[in-house]
Amino acid sequence: VIPKAHKIPYIKRLKTKIASIPPSVIGAPLTDDSDGEGGEDTMGSRGSYTAAIVGVAASIKAADMVVGGQCVNVFCAVRPPGHHAGQELRSMKAISNGFCLFNAAACAALYATTPISQGGLGLRRVCIIDFDVHHGNGTQDILCPTYDPRFLYISLHAGGAHINGYNDEDSDEESFRLRLGGKKQDGIFPGRCGDTSPHEGVLNIPLGQKVTASAMGAALVSKVTPKVEAFSPDLIILSAGFDAHVNDPLGLGGLTSEDFGSVTEVACQMAYKTCSGRMLSLLEGGYGVPCCQPRVDLFLPNSEEKLLHLGSDLPSDMKDEVPFILRQKLDKCHAEGFLDCVKEHVKGFVKCNKRK
Repeated sequence: VIPKAHKIPYIKRLKTKIASIPPSVIGAPLTDDSDGEGGEDTMGSRGSYTAAIVGVAASIKAADMVVGGQCVNVFCAVRPPGHHAGQELRSMKAISNGFCLFNAAACAALYATTPISQGGLGLRRVCIIDFDVHHGNGTQDILCPTYDPRFLYISLHAGGAHINGYNDEDSDEESFRLRLGGKKQDGIFPGRCGDTSPHEGVLNIPLGQKVTASAMGAALVSKVTPKVEAFSPDLIILSAGFDAHVNDPLGLGGLTSEDFGSVTEVACQMAYKTCSGRMLSLLEGGYGVPCCQPRVDLFLPNSEEKLLHLGSDLPSDMKDEVPFILRQKLDKCHAEGFLDCVKEHVKGFVKCNKRK
């Protein structure tokens, strides 16, 4: 399914680039062009290609499980994210690939709508709802470059025609480069492609300089819900980005973890009304993780019991130097951050499933 989403030269280039990285190198640019442009924010190692493939495989497995009736909804905790990865490098004139390699959401949608005779699930219509703080230019580029009745792509993101780049009081050169893109641009990353909706198969909803709970809620109720119900999808895919959180270091959102839980519940209600609840969620952005004092009790009943084993394969000499401004931002995440958002997102699914 990956060659249906991404052009063969892009796939080959990415595979060759990653294979050429020495095993000892951590943090090599993966998506730079021949002039070295466009790769500063999309870094990785020799395991990055496999990780991206596994992310797509997880999305396809999730679609199989949901459509096959094994479960009503699924959350895939995959990285790297994918919604900025388009048919080719830096889709829709973006200045970079925004941490993304393969687009798992688009691949799942293509797989789900492929005829059963060709190895797919044979669905007629799939809706993608993207609530990452950035517009999913890659997903729109793959599924909706022109109108395709199989797909409805909806994005709720920071930006708008009146917004020009970032406007944060901490935006010195160092912190600015920590944001997507790494250099100045017209509008918030990935650019102006999310300011308008090119046809009826795309609903782009820019929510201003910062995404607020009131703006998100109003858009979901007044714009997204009617559009989804009119489209009547057979499956809903969430591009679940949590970088609109109030403590995320990108500084583009004002949502709390509970707000993300509410967004999830609204999406679930749409799914139950239109497609018997069938929904899969794929992790996109979200970077508010405490860097110095990790919480060990967030998902664990007690410190003795480990439900998640993250392995011990990180190199002992791996450096994780955090700039001072970013460290200040991440310190806020000890109170609430990215993991809390994921927790509330999953709880939103559980609440809806219990009610139904």
